[in-house]
Amino acid sequence: MSRPAFLAKMIEVIRTEPGITITELAKTMKRSERTIYRWLSELSVELHTPTRYHDGGYYMLECSGPRTVDLTPEELLVLRVGLKAAPLGTSSPLAGYARSAWLKIRDAAPLGVVAQARDMEGSHTVDITNPKHETQPEIVDAIENSVMLHRRLRVLYRSQKSGMTKEYIIDPYAVAFRRHSWYVLAFSQEHEKVIQMKLARFQDANETGACFEPPVDFSVDDYFRLSWEAWAGGEPTIVRVRFSAKVAPMITESKRHPTQVIFPQPDGSVIFQAKVSGIEEIAIWIMGYGRDAEVLAPESLRDFVIDHMLDVLEVYGLAPPETQAERVPKKEPGDSHPRAVRVSPFSSV
Repeated sequence: MSRPAFLAKMIEVIRTEPGITITELAKTMKRSERTIYRWLSELSVELHTPTRYHDGGYYMLECSGPRTVDLTPEELLVLRVGLKAAPLGTSSPLAGYARSAWLKIRDAAPLGVVAQARDMEGSHTVDITNPKHETQPEIVDAIENSVMLHRRLRVLYRSQKSGMTKEYIIDPYAVAFRRHSWYVLAFSQEHEKVIQMKLARFQDANETGACFEPPVDFSVDDYFRLSWEAWAGGEPTIVRVRFSAKVAPMITESKRHPTQVIFPQPDGSVIFQAKVSGIEEIAIWIMGYGRDAEVLAPESLRDFVIDHMLDVLEVYGLAPPETQAERVPKKEPGDSHPRAVRVSPFSSV
């Protein structure tokens, strides 16, 4: 008998024979009394189905509400894994709702199904890198209330670029999880537009007493439509990158962006094309492929990558002299886009 089935049967035995002794239970289940004691503990700790010992016998402490959710163990497993994942974890503005939802679902499902789902949980997981930010609960609550009730906020926010903390008056329209973190999308009175603010960087948040009405056409999906991963609001730009034959299979096997188009080349390489919001975020992805990726367009992105690589060389004491860092155009046979390279002691040009 499998572990979930064993636990389910033991629950039914105690329920149908209230007051059963440990000896009788061990005999019925064909297990040692030591094993039965261990499984009784499992019922209480893991399945939240406690038993009560009275006058030498065991009784089930039934929950007051009826169990009405008709879910398979696999369906329950999906809900559990999803609600435990990083976006809904302890640092999420939705953490409390996720926890409450799971408890209600669990308590409404058949005990045997809960046991089977818990038994499968160790072999299924969803893991998203999510640095733990100690955002004050009252700040999270203030922002969540503002989004739900349309209350204007006065906030203190630390800018990543300047490192300075400033006061802003904002109308929070939505919260969104992108890549590793939660963000607040809000209309800023100072910027006179919708801006993206990382939840972890809020230092304080208080209602001003005023209300706002979000635009009826505002959409989180539209806001991030051209975002590479997490950053939005940049100038829409068509990016073209040549990836070597070595990494071409990695590029073609996944859909990294809704606008992407891949052009296979005769030498096994591929040219990746996408329309993205700004260039800095996709540049980080491109540079992760090192010499197996070459930016073909736009020129601004190519310059950005070259400048970054030269800065890396400088960190390691290998930067070329300024007089040899001139950029000269280069176009190879078959290329439809001109390239630009820096002439340095480390290039073969």
